[in-house]
Amino acid sequence: MVRRLAAQRLIWHSGLTMSDEHADLPAAVPDASGAVIYPELPERMRGRGPGRLFRMMGPGLIIASVTIGSGELVIASRGGAIFSYAMLWCFFYGGAFKAVQVYTASRHFTLTGEHPLESWRQLPGPPMWFPLLVVLPAVGLMPIAFSAIPETLAGYIHRLSGLSTSGDDVGPWGWFEFCSNGWATLVLVVCLLLAVASNYDIVEKASIVVLGVLVGLVVIAVVVLGPDLREAIVGLVIPRVGDYPEWVYETPELKERFAGRSPWLEVSLYLTAVGGGAYDYIGYIGMSREKGWGLAGRGAVSREELASGTRDENTMERARAWSRVPLVDAVGSFACVILVTLLFAMLGAMVLHSKHAIPVDKELLIHQEDFLTALHPQLKWVFRGGVFLAFIGTLYGAFEVYRHTCREAGAVLAPTTTGRLSDRGMKMLVIGYCTLGGMTLTWLPQSVAGDIIGRLTLGSLVSGAATCGLWCFAMLWVDHFRVPDALRMSRRLKIVTVVAGVSMTALGATSIYKYFVP
Repeated sequence: MVRRLAAQRLIWHSGLTMSDEHADLPAAVPDASGAVIYPELPERMRGRGPGRLFRMMGPGLIIASVTIGSGELVIASRGGAIFSYAMLWCFFYGGAFKAVQVYTASRHFTLTGEHPLESWRQLPGPPMWFPLLVVLPAVGLMPIAFSAIPETLAGYIHRLSGLSTSGDDVGPWGWFEFCSNGWATLVLVVCLLLAVASNYDIVEKASIVVLGVLVGLVVIAVVVLGPDLREAIVGLVIPRVGDYPEWVYETPELKERFAGRSPWLEVSLYLTAVGGGAYDYIGYIGMSREKGWGLAGRGAVSREELASGTRDENTMERARAWSRVPLVDAVGSFACVILVTLLFAMLGAMVLHSKHAIPVDKELLIHQEDFLTALHPQLKWVFRGGVFLAFIGTLYGAFEVYRHTCREAGAVLAPTTTGRLSDRGMKMLVIGYCTLGGMTLTWLPQSVAGDIIGRLTLGSLVSGAATCGLWCFAMLWVDHFRVPDALRMSRRLKIVTVVAGVSMTALGATSIYKYFVP
């Protein structure tokens, strides 16, 4: 959550984004042969100390911020509540593998000036098959986030309002479903107004204080409650997928919800919850364009030109310096994601598992209040304030990420049409699509659209671990065929990328299989 402190400073303001920083970057200069080489690293990124490292971070902080609502607060807590410490490995390895995934892509963009989507057009096989495999599900799944996240917060609002959770059906909707849809619509409208007006300053400043306090209290709660360190370490490092606890089947309400739902679907959900899915990372890489890292945003440079330019040692020094920038961004942001996710998962194990209190449809957030009230009853107000600011910030930040996703996807799939759209035009298009799509899914009866967990599970299967794994293999291919020898990944990075690709593809493919064959 602390990552939001910097992340929210990078969102739209009067139509501008991170491109403001791009203006301060030094221009690239030609070498003796006239070939384009890398610009020097800006002064603010040189030297030593944590300040320099923090100034290298940017897009990763935004990606980290948009996962907080449904990621740590809901899904990680749910994992701990169901399986205790046994599924910590999902969050740990999932976050680590995705850090590798996004670093290899961001590194490629920084060193070549070509977005991976553009490079993937050259993959063997039917034209554009891999960009389409990544982009179409990514764009199609955006409304799921804009329905599931508002509905999760809506159920919490309804609980806090003191209104009845049961009553007569209203048309095709149950009473609680109808009321939640109304609250969810209100949440979406508020986020829409904030996005259009770019008036997030007050919420941002409040978030800095409240979420910072909330994270501090979560850390204190974990220390005070005292996790079972042996079980936590085993669950963290040893991958295992067992059946649900017996009490799940002994509780009538839970038995109905989990009957026929393979534990592998929970694995898929957890892997996607930590750091997001492939639909987030297309936009993440695109944000490097506005940051102006290396050649990102300056135009693609051919392999031949790169090979010629990298014969110069000064050029290689600059290339190595620039390759460290996306590394710091990826490692720093995903370290924050993994840490906070594990904290909430452990609190779920310590507080909710023994109570058999699993976050489900009507209770996706209410049980988590116990994390802080275990320290003091009045800390519920800090939790409630943090929840509201986290979810509003998540939706607002998602508009920014998805704008970049659509811009990069459009530049590859429909360059002429996309080129006609101004930044503000793309912004309005994405806001309209996400808001209307989210509202449509929200108001479709659950018998048609499915419940919140069902929709999030579908999204995790379609654009989650399996797609992220294939992404890693695609990066290995373009690194070999698109990048000259001097700039290719090191042997160590290649090995780590293979491990990440194999692991995520295998886990994702198994989850997809279990979806159809429980």
